[in-house]
Amino acid sequence: MKLKIIYGKSGSGKSTYLFNYIKNIISNPQKIYIITPEQFSYTSERKLLESTNGAAINAEVLTFSRMAHRVITETGNNLKNIEPFGRSMLIYDILDNKKKELKFLGKNMQNVEVIDKTITEFKKHNITETNLGKAIDNLEDEYLKIKLKDVENIYNAYEEKIKEKFLDENDVLSILAENIKNTDMFNDAVFLIDEFAGFTPQEYRIIEELMKISKEIIVTITTDSLIDNKLSEDTDIFYSNKIAINKLIEIANRNNVEIEKPIFLENTYRFKNEELKVLEENIYDNFYKKYEKENKNIKLFLASNPYSEVEHVASQIIEEVRENGYRYRDIGVITKNIETYSSLIKVIFAKYDIPVYIDEKKDLSQNILIKYIISVLDVFSKNWSYDSVIAYAKTLFCDIEEEDIYVLENYCKKWGIKYSKWYKEDWNFGEEDKEKLKKINETRRKIVEPLLEFKEKCIKDQSAKNITSAIYEFLIRQNIDKKLEAKAKEVEKENADIVSEYEASFNIVIKILDEIVKVFGDERLTFDKYASLLKISFTENGLGKIPAGLDQVTVGDVDRSRSHKVKVIFIIGVNDR
Repeated sequence: MKLKIIYGKSGSGKSTYLFNYIKNIISNPQKIYIITPEQFSYTSERKLLESTNGAAINAEVLTFSRMAHRVITETGNNLKNIEPFGRSMLIYDILDNKKKELKFLGKNMQNVEVIDKTITEFKKHNITETNLGKAIDNLEDEYLKIKLKDVENIYNAYEEKIKEKFLDENDVLSILAENIKNTDMFNDAVFLIDEFAGFTPQEYRIIEELMKISKEIIVTITTDSLIDNKLSEDTDIFYSNKIAINKLIEIANRNNVEIEKPIFLENTYRFKNEELKVLEENIYDNFYKKYEKENKNIKLFLASNPYSEVEHVASQIIEEVRENGYRYRDIGVITKNIETYSSLIKVIFAKYDIPVYIDEKKDLSQNILIKYIISVLDVFSKNWSYDSVIAYAKTLFCDIEEEDIYVLENYCKKWGIKYSKWYKEDWNFGEEDKEKLKKINETRRKIVEPLLEFKEKCIKDQSAKNITSAIYEFLIRQNIDKKLEAKAKEVEKENADIVSEYEASFNIVIKILDEIVKVFGDERLTFDKYASLLKISFTENGLGKIPAGLDQVTVGDVDRSRSHKVKVIFIIGVNDR
């Protein structure tokens, strides 16, 4: 049992050190596991193949989550996984059921997100219902105490709901820590822990258990030294990383693990020009050194607004491609405000014929299929109100010509059609042209009859399972999958993003319907509550996109996108605040 720390500043070759280490010991029989955060797993797998020429039989890239699911499978845990959107629906249901008990928290999307994130943080930091209750009892601030009592109430109800039924993704790391000793798949292995900026209490527990059974653990940490000089987080950018190192050393000492001499990688290799190297060395230093040479590789542009900013970036990209010989894939754009810039980039880059992939998630609730399903439920939850029925008709999945819908809409406005008037009998208000009135009633029947058939199936049994089954059958009878396919073909040439969205949306809807059945089963739901649960799950389940081509500019969020291989990077949305 050994622990080794590899440390150095960003770009000093810590990951390269690990893969060279693997290359040198690859012929040895022991198993090697490279553990990375989820977003780095693909990059690490590629580096592993490159460094060993595909001969890495004993080496494997894992994340803590993948390790957990592997151990859970082997140790015989048969609980069903609850998806993130299933968790959101469950939290909404608890807020709705406990609305009379709660003092501060109501059933809205914002509170669902707050509670979801809070429960996630509780689980990451090993805070149980018991720990939370004791902490609340010791509080003197009565206002805070009442607020946390609401949180405790929901947390207890959530744990009770999933107990012995579902496996929450936030619990899998705790389960891994508890069960590592019950499997021999990791015994005497070498673990290389790379690309982490720090660890959660759950992850520290796992590392501690791995220390007890492994041959060696090597951890890379980004820092300029191992000296804890007691500086605050505000004055030392490596403060949290140094805390992480001290915590690992403390765990190793507690378990009598041999700590090898740390290796400091002093040189930086990532920066291909001197300006970037100097910037990295001085940007956070209170006593910075001025760069005296001519600056050729870092440029600043002061824009009056986001539009002129993106316009300038587009013109610069064209210049880099045409005059300097770069490919579009060699160029990246990052921002902290992807929502602000996304639509601008699409429009302006299209004007310049720049192929672009924007790493963003689209709100699924705006998808036409989702609007259609919600509109069906709204008809019944709003008791056939004029707005709900017209909104349903205007989704254009009803096989009705737009002109006929507008004629119907004007007739309904004129005669105040709403509620049971929609389905009781044919309309005969006023002295309308008989042929026109006949056409209006035909349009009405096309709208009403499928809805009445759907309601008939639900009204006998308003369980989540039966409503879900009725929705699925309704979609199939209306040939929605084929209609989506036809609409995708209509816009294929103008907008490839919409095509991929249409293709993905039907599968996501089916996945969400399955989750509702899994979570709520035979529980009785009103149409209004069912619609609310769907809206929450659709908001949670954003549509991500897969890059459509190899040669395109990548635009991403600075917090989640990784651009290790680009040669030119544009950072937009920067200000002095």
